[in-house]
This record gives sequence, C-alpha cells and structure tokens, in this order.
Amino acid sequence: MRKYKMNILKKFALAGAGAAIATLGVTYAPAAAQQGGYYIYEYTYYSDASKTEQVGFEFQHCDRPADSYGTTTPYYDRARVGFCQYGGGGGEY
Repeated sequence: MRKYKMNILKKFALAGAGAAIATLGVTYAPAAAQQGGYYIYEYTYYSDASKTEQVGFEFQHCDRPADSYGTTTPYYDRARVGFCQYGGGGGEY
C-alpha cells in the first residue's frame, strides 16, 4: 500500500511540474517579445468566408507603413513574417 501511495504522489508531482513548465513557456514567450519589440504580419484578404477569391493583400514593415493592395475585408488569413525591436533593428524573417 505504501509503495502504491508513493507512485501516485510521484505522478501528481510530475504532472504538476509539467503543467507549470508548459504554462511558463506559453506565458513567458509573448511577454518577452512585447518587452523588446513586436511581431509584424502579412494579411491576405478574401471576398467572403469561403476564402476562395483573394481581393487584397497587406505586408507590414518595421521601418515604414504597411504596403497594401486591393481591398481589406473581415475575411483574411494572417501570417507572422518578422519581429521588430523597439528602437530599431529586427526585420522580416
């Protein structure tokens, strides 16, 4: 009985440690990025929710306003394409 109880306690301890590490990794990474800079994205805009007809495109930059073509709509895909550091530096991937 005692050996069984120890195995259960070990499993709970390992599960708790794993959850703590996973939570730290998920919450720390975005916070670190926000302190030193920000991500930039490219957007592809579509005519409707089916996302079959592209009607616009936007590409963000660190050092100048975004390049935009066509029409922006509520239907879009977004892809991270770079990281800009506050005060300069960084850039597209």
